[in-house]
Amino acid sequence: MAHDPDDKRALFQQVVDDILDQIRDGRLNPNDPLPSARKMADVYGVASMTAQRALRELQNRRITYAVAGKGTFVHPDAFDLLRGGVLQEPIDDPELRRRVTAYLADQQAITIRYHQARTLDEKNAALQDLLGHADTHGSLIDEVIKYQADHGNFAKPPAIAAVTSDDKPPAAPTKRRSSRTREPKQ
Repeated sequence: MAHDPDDKRALFQQVVDDILDQIRDGRLNPNDPLPSARKMADVYGVASMTAQRALRELQNRRITYAVAGKGTFVHPDAFDLLRGGVLQEPIDDPELRRRVTAYLADQQAITIRYHQARTLDEKNAALQDLLGHADTHGSLIDEVIKYQADHGNFAKPPAIAAVTSDDKPPAAPTKRRSSRTREPKQ
């Protein structure tokens, strides 16, 4: 990525914004891996510390999540969050959170195997493994859905005021804050 001398944004912010653009336009999808800080530094032509700061910023915004020993991945809610959805609260139950993390790490490993497959048979085997993985962990998925429903944590579209009876245009979208929701830092 060539640096525009007229761009007044910090270098880490330029990296963050480029990754956000990749998510918005579909080049990066939920659970896709991001390059390591070292590789990102090479790709963007920035210092390793700058790339690390960009990765931390993305994680702080809950656009990405990290799995120890595996890397950094696009958060499943990233696209919705970038469209203005309200953040889900993290899972407070440590055991459920541990099981979800393990599930996502295994799912990611199978997805990587699919993308690295060289033959149709290898791709089909990876797809079958992915389906089997989901079937095997159906009860975990149900537990997460129940947990999120019980805690009111599903990502929701932003609230938009209805058109009034005198045909005025709708008010600008409003964001609701409560002690249970956090909004991404701007």
